[in-house]
Amino acid sequence: MADFVLTEVDGPVGWIPLNDPDRLNPITFERIRAINDAAATMSDRADVHVVVVTGAGRGFCAGADLSSQDTFLTQTAPPASGSITDSAGLWTLTAMRQPVIAMINGPAVGYGLELALQADIRIAASTATLGHPVVKLGSITDTGAATWLLPRLVGWGVAAEMLYSGLLYGAAEAHAMRLVNHVVPDEQLRAFTAKMASTIAANSAWAVSATKTLLFQGLQDTARAHVLDQFLKVNQGDPSYDPTPHMARFRS
Repeated sequence: MADFVLTEVDGPVGWIPLNDPDRLNPITFERIRAINDAAATMSDRADVHVVVVTGAGRGFCAGADLSSQDTFLTQTAPPASGSITDSAGLWTLTAMRQPVIAMINGPAVGYGLELALQADIRIAASTATLGHPVVKLGSITDTGAATWLLPRLVGWGVAAEMLYSGLLYGAAEAHAMRLVNHVVPDEQLRAFTAKMASTIAANSAWAVSATKTLLFQGLQDTARAHVLDQFLKVNQGDPSYDPTPHMARFRS
């Protein structure tokens, strides 16, 4: 059987595609562990400044593999957290050192939506669909990402409507509710995403990584604690970074 999680590095950009395209890349606990392992390995690479997570074929991730007994729908305990996961347990992408882009090339449903929510930026193909219909199966969200990250992204009322109704939303609707940053034609999705990744990777890797850390800390920090966190980050610094080429753009 082919590996479910593949990895590829193209210059400073790492790619992590899920690889069961015939079934729209469904997940099991074993497959979540494989995602965690790939993320941990990629996070440790100093030469990778941005990571893109996507799905092979015509889907991002269709959620739980309903043909398996190794899922949130059949087991009461989630998989053991690896070193990459944060205190929430399963928010793998938020715990990565680099910023992460979710390239949503098709259905992102259930756990697929929660995986996309963990990314810093979401770019969707025009035919993509997103949602969390697990209430229709008499269960609740898989990792808590949909109940903690989603309302902070789209607002309480929109998150409540999405999760209570279990409806699926098209890419244009998802963009209108601020669930995704950009919607692009399917045939332009990879090129657009690669350009965004390259734009981010051209900046100081330390500064971008530190900013990611501060953004997530800011979701829970008091204002005073956050200013202190920012001060400490600045004083760590990155002596290898030369801002001169970037400053020239602002002087012209």
